[in-house]
Amino acid sequence: MPLSSVSLDDTLVVTWSVRAPAESVWSVLTDATRQSQWLGAVLESEPRPGGTLVVDHGDGYLCRSSIIELEAPRRLLMTWEFPDEPRSRVAITLDETADEVLVELVHAGLGDLADSYAAGWMTHLTYLEAAVHGSPVPWSQFWMLHATITALYDAQSPSLP
Repeated sequence: MPLSSVSLDDTLVVTWSVRAPAESVWSVLTDATRQSQWLGAVLESEPRPGGTLVVDHGDGYLCRSSIIELEAPRRLLMTWEFPDEPRSRVAITLDETADEVLVELVHAGLGDLADSYAAGWMTHLTYLEAAVHGSPVPWSQFWMLHATITALYDAQSPSLP
């Protein structure tokens, strides 16, 4: 697993490394036709400041986001809002090195929900990496992978970097 680090309090920070150019990662992050390979069923996607992103995470459970900042191929900042949760913010920053891209995902404003989001974002980042490499993971595998990551995270969380 290319997980580099995880930290949380009321903000979750996950750093993930992907061996690919930043433009390839950016395309999967922001291209409406590719976002569904890592985030869920995208119903609406306007990748521009002021644009909207609506994702169905299954059975009509919708997350609505407003794009606040979009700086290709480096930074995406958006709101994150499920109907039964307070509005929060997700920032995704790409930092390209010679042979990889460090993807830093910062989900702020989660409060007590921060820990519950950790395995979910790690699962989504696994899907992101697979999509970048041209091997999208079937959505039918999401909850099984999520359960595995949750078990590993729960067992290792005191010793994670």
